[in-house]
Amino acid sequence: MKLYSVMLFKWTPEKVFTVFHSYELSSFGWLQKGSVQEVLTFVSKEVAKRSNPGERQTVANQEHYAHIIVRPDQLACVVVSDQEYPARVAFSLILSAFDEFLKVNPEEWKRAEKDTTVSVPPIDKLLLEYQDPSKADKIMQIQKDLDETKGVLIKSIDQLLERGEKLETLAQRSEDLSLSTKQFVSRSKELNSCCLIL
Repeated sequence: MKLYSVMLFKWTPEKVFTVFHSYELSSFGWLQKGSVQEVLTFVSKEVAKRSNPGERQTVANQEHYAHIIVRPDQLACVVVSDQEYPARVAFSLILSAFDEFLKVNPEEWKRAEKDTTVSVPPIDKLLLEYQDPSKADKIMQIQKDLDETKGVLIKSIDQLLERGEKLETLAQRSEDLSLSTKQFVSRSKELNSCCLIL
């Protein structure tokens, strides 16, 4: 599971303008990074252009997904991930990115007439934090904890069954011991009765 970019745009019916971008391209070689960044920018802009205010959607592009939300005030955010990355967590990242961006730039982005970018280090940090969706998303963390608990319970049941088999073996041995003890007692009674006659 991998996130590649977070981009924010001022959406207009005619054009979209980049107001923020952040990329996580450490999985690509040095020579590839420039081309990958251009493709991510192009795909994100195209998805933003073809979306409308109030929409929330996921668009497939080859083996990647572009998740987008366009707010009614025409601020759009696109997150590009691989297909394994959970959409719900990507949308959670988008909502967090909106919050962080608007703290730094509450109104200025509305006046953008060309591609610009504002530095918003908290969004860069979010992009890194959300690389592991189970750590970033509380629901996924709860699910992970439940899966681990389920694993412990299954292991405990297996251990209990293993213990149960051992108890059955002991019980069988004790039955054998009881039978041999019964044989010993009955044989000793026979031998003792022989001695009483003498």
